[in-house]
Amino acid sequence: MSQKPVRRGARRAQLPAAPGTDPTPQKVPKQADAPVRAGEDTDRAWGDTSDSNDERLKGDVPPHW
Repeated sequence: MSQKPVRRGARRAQLPAAPGTDPTPQKVPKQADAPVRAGEDTDRAWGDTSDSNDERLKGDVPPHW
């Protein structure tokens, strides 16, 4: 039992970046308390729009009305 374990190399998977993605890390803001937001995390990506949908909500009624 005096033998040291043999190190075989890194165990972390090292795969190429997926097509259409940016493999470089984001730049950290100078202020430590400023939130970091992903590039694809936008209101438009989540389906939000800037216009109001009040008219659509007023028109959406159950079929028995």
